[in-house]
Amino acid sequence: MKYALAAALALGVTPAFAQESADALADAFVAAVVAEDADALASLYTEDADSYDPSGSVQKGRAEIAATWKQFFDAYDGFTASLDRKGHHAPDKKSHASWGLWTMSATPAGGGEPVTWNGRYLDVSVKTKDGWKYIVDHASMLAPQAPAANAAAETAKPDGE
Repeated sequence: MKYALAAALALGVTPAFAQESADALADAFVAAVVAEDADALASLYTEDADSYDPSGSVQKGRAEIAATWKQFFDAYDGFTASLDRKGHHAPDKKSHASWGLWTMSATPAGGGEPVTWNGRYLDVSVKTKDGWKYIVDHASMLAPQAPAANAAAETAKPDGE
């Protein structure tokens, strides 16, 4: 199932309010990215959460999570984002894990062509007195697609053939 800003807005989901379900938390995450709101995004995490970003860095706690996203938002404008959930597991009523694929696009702040990133995610969330919050998330970039087989064969030919 894809989560996009339109769905989040249609449901009245905003990142500033308590999230009543793990799905609402995912919608609020997308909404915060599209709004380029690092503080709202960080508020979706527990105070001591770990966030593993696609570069391999780990942010510990809301302050580090907000600072990292703020740098990213300062470098790009006009974000779009979506999550394509591939699975989830809820071992009890107060914890939830989900995984899938994500896509984000934005234009460099100084101008230029839009950039699109694609990756995988795995997150674990818990139900708190303030609603659902992430305790850990891990995002990774998808590897680039291999060149077409015939393109590789062309480069393997000796000169003159």
